[in-house]
Amino acid sequence: MNIAVVDLGTNTFNCSVVSLNGSHFTSLLDFHEYPQLGAKGVAYGIISDDAMERGLQSLKVIKEKIAPYHCEKVSLIGTSALRNAKNANIFCTKAKELFDFDITIISGEQEAELIFWGNDTAVDIADKTALILDIGGGSNECIICQKDKILWKHSFECGMQRIVSQFGLAHPLTEQRIANINNYLSEKFQLLTETVAHYNIDMLIGSAGAFDVFRSIYFAQIGKSNPDSVSEEIPLEHFRQIVNFITTKPIDEIEAMKGMSIPRAPLLPISGCIADFVLSKYEIPRLIQSSYSLKEGLIRTMI
Repeated sequence: MNIAVVDLGTNTFNCSVVSLNGSHFTSLLDFHEYPQLGAKGVAYGIISDDAMERGLQSLKVIKEKIAPYHCEKVSLIGTSALRNAKNANIFCTKAKELFDFDITIISGEQEAELIFWGNDTAVDIADKTALILDIGGGSNECIICQKDKILWKHSFECGMQRIVSQFGLAHPLTEQRIANINNYLSEKFQLLTETVAHYNIDMLIGSAGAFDVFRSIYFAQIGKSNPDSVSEEIPLEHFRQIVNFITTKPIDEIEAMKGMSIPRAPLLPISGCIADFVLSKYEIPRLIQSSYSLKEGLIRTMI
């Protein structure tokens, strides 16, 4: 049985088509659309007219791309931008009318749980304690876990687009702007700070999105092909070199980096600030990139 799963994120729509076979799934198609649904609106609890149009155009592309696979089920999951938008119902109604898509909008806690199951599939946590970080445009999901077990989870409404709305976006980021971002994160992540104090965190699992790009850049920089695997460790010294570069260079130099994803380049410095803040603040010794996230978590629960 073929199914399609679509994560309707604040910046990116992530789509996977898989074939279910018993307790396993085989990936048939994986792609991204970048409508930036929350741009210029997520901080105000709306989907702007322009973003609405971009989002519907992305759904049209998704409809066309998955059609050849004759999926028996298509699941579309709305996250931060849609769950906080006063006009989300308009977008969902148009998605149904134009494409016969039913969108399910989930809570931050539900999102965090699905992200856990996706990452638990990708990373062998073994007997360690991990902090999963999923950086989004509207929210950041944080899950403290051990293998097959959630110890604590929370969704923080301090994603990339909210930071841009608060402090603007420039390339390069000034030292003052980075300091302002860190102060903002320190305030927003206060509950995380209080919770982490009760655990010994062995690793940060960076969930898909920006972390996929950090991985791609890392392997390009060391002159190796990006492995065909669902998770890889990124040494902290290399990660911090990448963050230092993307926060101190103009956009054309960021886009020109080997391994860069051009659509993600403008907001990647913000992602770098968030990830580096978490790693440094909580003195986490290892960074593991995971290619799995909400989509794969939903597939696992369906299996």
